Amino acid sequence: MGAPPIRFDGRTAVVTGAGRGLGRAYAHLLADRGAQVVVNDIAAQAADEVVGEITAAGGTAIADHHSVTTPQGGASLAVKAQEAFGAVHIVINNAGFNRAAQFADGAPETGQALFDEMIAVHLLGPCHVLWPLWPTMLEQGYGRVVNVGSGATWGLRGQAAYAACKAGVMGLTRALGREGRPRGVQVNCVLPWAVTESSPNRSGEEFGAIIDAHMRPESVACAVVWLAHDDCGANGEFFTVDGPRMARLAWIASRGHTDLTPAPESYRDHWDEIMDLAEFTVPRSTSDHMRNTVMPAFPPYS
Repeated sequence: MGAPPIRFDGRTAVVTGAGRGLGRAYAHLLADRGAQVVVNDIAAQAADEVVGEITAAGGTAIADHHSVTTPQGGASLAVKAQEAFGAVHIVINNAGFNRAAQFADGAPETGQALFDEMIAVHLLGPCHVLWPLWPTMLEQGYGRVVNVGSGATWGLRGQAAYAACKAGVMGLTRALGREGRPRGVQVNCVLPWAVTESSPNRSGEEFGAIIDAHMRPESVACAVVWLAHDDCGANGEFFTVDGPRMARLAWIASRGHTDLTPAPESYRDHWDEIMDLAEFTVPRSTSDHMRNTVMPAFPPYS
């Protein structure tokens, strides 16, 4: 007899940016599996339509139209969710937008404006949503948070602002995972890839047909929903979710080279050793990095 289906009966989930695309897929799947869903999107009509689809299918959902780019918007979203359903158990920080621009284009005036916009929604947005909900999650001894990053952090031309903010989300995930774990709150990050209505036309690209066939929001939603479930033990982790493929990502450290009386030449002369990833560690925290990577490289102190 196999394991029971993954269900969210009695759980309340907040999904930001859920009016379309990936957020819509997350909201639908959570509702299909029994969760009460708060569909947040500043595109009011889109959010309302998703709620209508969920309720027509027998699920439970309400719409929220507040912007996550301000503390007031995050606080109002929290109040609406709690007034409707009581405790909030799951938060999917999905809201965002993207606009490509070369780093030097229009700098500093235009560049500053773009960074400010990106920071407000991608980096501060999750904070605005979590600040009013986090204390309650800690108090109730339970919470699941899934932050949405991006493969742009691998390095994508014309995406400096977007990639920088999404890399910040990964750091936020690690720190909150450490803070929340002792109190039953787990935080993870996904880097999703799916074809949505805003995706570029890839029909002429080498892998365009495969991407169009397999990189579906509904596939990504399965991974996100698993991370939001009681039975998932992951915490402070990153996962690339390329359509139907889910894989763990990690920050790693090479064995490196230690010179207790260093000069620039010592690192030049041992550069291959520094760059060699054949032997590596996977630090899970700053303390872990010190304990397992840094300290063993030093001789005992006497």
